[in-house]
Amino acid sequence: MTTYAKPTLKDFPTAGEITISLSKTTALIVKIPDTPFAPYSNAQLTLGVGSTPPTPAGAFTPLTEGEEGTPRKDVTVTVTNAELTAYLGKLVELRYEVSYESWDPDTSEPQMLRVNA
Repeated sequence: MTTYAKPTLKDFPTAGEITISLSKTTALIVKIPDTPFAPYSNAQLTLGVGSTPPTPAGAFTPLTEGEEGTPRKDVTVTVTNAELTAYLGKLVELRYEVSYESWDPDTSEPQMLRVNA
């Protein structure tokens, strides 16, 4: 199983815990680090708390393009304010899962988010 680098958030620091204020944020732009993903890979973000199974967030996003499966650069996925509202007052693990045509998905390291009103 592969573990990928954690996702980063546009307009936020890349290190440590990030505090998200829902009153000031309509959506988060999450960047998936550029990596030579396997052809036909897709990614989907997940939000999770502690030992609870994570919940998918945002749309499935292709990580490669064309028949050669060339890795895409600067892939971003949007998480909406509504998706974050369920985690109000909690420390959330934001990850992305990379799925392939036939293998079990791999996950990234978590980016920790503190969701406030």
